[in-house]
Amino acid sequence: MPTVYPVYSTLFSTLYDEQEPIGSLGRGTHYSVLRSVEWLDVTRTPVNPPQIHDFTVIWDEDHDTRVMEAIEKIYMAGLMSPVQFIGERKGTLTVIVAARYYFSDTPETLEAYERAISEITRSLADAWPVAIGIFDRSSPIETPYAPPIDHQFEPEAIINAPRHNVITYLRNIDSLWSLGTKDYQNGMALFYERPEMPPIP
Repeated sequence: MPTVYPVYSTLFSTLYDEQEPIGSLGRGTHYSVLRSVEWLDVTRTPVNPPQIHDFTVIWDEDHDTRVMEAIEKIYMAGLMSPVQFIGERKGTLTVIVAARYYFSDTPETLEAYERAISEITRSLADAWPVAIGIFDRSSPIETPYAPPIDHQFEPEAIINAPRHNVITYLRNIDSLWSLGTKDYQNGMALFYERPEMPPIP
């Protein structure tokens, strides 16, 4: 029988879910992969037709589902499309965005983006500060006399573990799920046969 995953939100589909730790990284680290529909691509550029967006929620030992309220509000504000990983730990919401977005915009726009997310999380019943991290799926830079340097990769504090372990864990998730925004494949031929495209919301 197919696996039935929990529904965390009516706005997102659950593609994969872990309810408890697998292994011993951090303080009970485990994850879920969710999918949404986006009218903005990873750089927050409008797209038509829309794309699908796969992102990961990183949980710690308490599997605190209150994070879903923050994610829903971030999504409805049009701020979710660059997000690759998101999670709450010790009262801080860490949002890890694609490096492609982070380095494609101006510092002023990025500050406005972080400020907008902070305003959302401060409006929650349990207000959380926000930390923004960067994820780059390109291969680490190899150096002849030192371990690889992880180019443009700042995981911030999403997992309580050594940085290189966190990077490896997040890269492995991305290698399995190809996180981010992407074209929708199944049914596209039927979609394009429509005489008029729906307006962008």
